[in-house]
Amino acid sequence: MLMFAVTWLLRALAATWRVEREPWPATGASVVAFWHGDLLPMIALHRDPGLTGGVPLVGLASLSDDGDLVAQALERLGYDVIRGSSSRGGAAALRACVHALKSRRSPALAVDGPRGPAGVVQPGAEALAAHQRVAVVWGRIDARGWRARSWDSTLVPWPFARVRVRYGLWRAGDPPLGDVMGPPGFPPTPPADERAPR
Repeated sequence: MLMFAVTWLLRALAATWRVEREPWPATGASVVAFWHGDLLPMIALHRDPGLTGGVPLVGLASLSDDGDLVAQALERLGYDVIRGSSSRGGAAALRACVHALKSRRSPALAVDGPRGPAGVVQPGAEALAAHQRVAVVWGRIDARGWRARSWDSTLVPWPFARVRVRYGLWRAGDPPLGDVMGPPGFPPTPPADERAPR
């Protein structure tokens, strides 16, 4: 009952947002990365495979009690869910992510989860993408809203807020993923060709 109420409220809240979304930058399955603090708007805004290159996303949730709640919310929002994390159940989760990629689905990971520290990419996303020879699509949320007093400063955009969703690509050989994404809580650095001239 609790998760029913939470997901209903999240859907209702997301319906009020004024979303500005960049085009999805990849074709085919990829590894999708985001900061844990952006979890709620990310899962609210990526349920439709038509918005992710025609490839459905598969959520990843840890085996902790908090992970149980996240998994329930993801399932109620229509996502398939893989259980496990870098700290527990990682090998099984990795195998499931490989299977998802081979079946043309994109595993989506909060790359600084499940315990932080915030903004520090945990092992997994880069290695998985390199091993499977796919790109990482990273997503960032830029919005005004309420931030929880938690390790990840979870963002809940205000009703009717402008929510900008930015994407980028990371491939094996690029600078570290965390450097490319930029620190959580701040808008990502735009590509060089979008920056204002000095």
